[in-house]
Amino acid sequence: MQWILTLIIQYKNFLLFLFLLGIGIVFSSYRSTYHQNKLQKVGLVLSGSISKSISTSQSYLSLRERNKKLLLENNILKQKLINQSSIGTKNTKDSFDSDLVEYVVEPAYVVKNSFSKARNILIIDKGELDGIKKDMSVISSDGIVGIVKQTSDHFSSVISILYQDFKINAKLKNSGAFGSLSWEGGKPDEMIFSDVSVINEVKVGDTIVSGGMSAYFPKGIPIGTIKSYDNQNSGGYYSIKIKLLNNLTDLENVYIIDNKKRSEFLDLEKTSSNDSR
Repeated sequence: MQWILTLIIQYKNFLLFLFLLGIGIVFSSYRSTYHQNKLQKVGLVLSGSISKSISTSQSYLSLRERNKKLLLENNILKQKLINQSSIGTKNTKDSFDSDLVEYVVEPAYVVKNSFSKARNILIIDKGELDGIKKDMSVISSDGIVGIVKQTSDHFSSVISILYQDFKINAKLKNSGAFGSLSWEGGKPDEMIFSDVSVINEVKVGDTIVSGGMSAYFPKGIPIGTIKSYDNQNSGGYYSIKIKLLNNLTDLENVYIIDNKKRSEFLDLEKTSSNDSR
């Protein structure tokens, strides 16, 4: 209490000035329409500024939650598109049955991402307790990302497509010609599309999509566009450089895809391989 009295005594002149100023403003507002309008405008500005600051703070605090809701909504749409693409149906509500889907999609956040090494790995915030298993494929809204390598209860590591010696089945969207997509290091937005015969027509700007001839990525997921190609001294095959659609250096939200028929596919592939020996 003593420090309050000391403070008042120390600033008594300034406090008296503020008191008299307040009285003068009040009297002026009552006796003058002009002053009333001015005070109302000042009050409106102050009220608007304070309300905007509060609203901005609330929006920022709720941003994570709203982003999570949007991701879940996008996840539903992504699952519909992937499954309808895999069976060749149009994107209609009636053609989607969640109990009969071949691919189940789960959203996740990227908590760690490398893209400058020879063999790059991501870590996502979903694990075994979320139903994530080894070899599930991972995509983003712009294209493919990688394959789940290991899982713990709450996290999973993902082999990025920016991983040397890792090949992906892909094809030309227009002609349907298949090939292998790989990364030879260097730029994180460029890959090599190989094993495409020169009997197929290619041109700069053509779109490359996932081929669907594996147990991992569904077919038809956009990957990139042809940046350049060469068929000289290639033994009958193109050397094609691809510009990725996906920015793998700036990943936040991804989708994990569970192929419900993957085990059946792999078992049949293994049996066929053994029989052919």
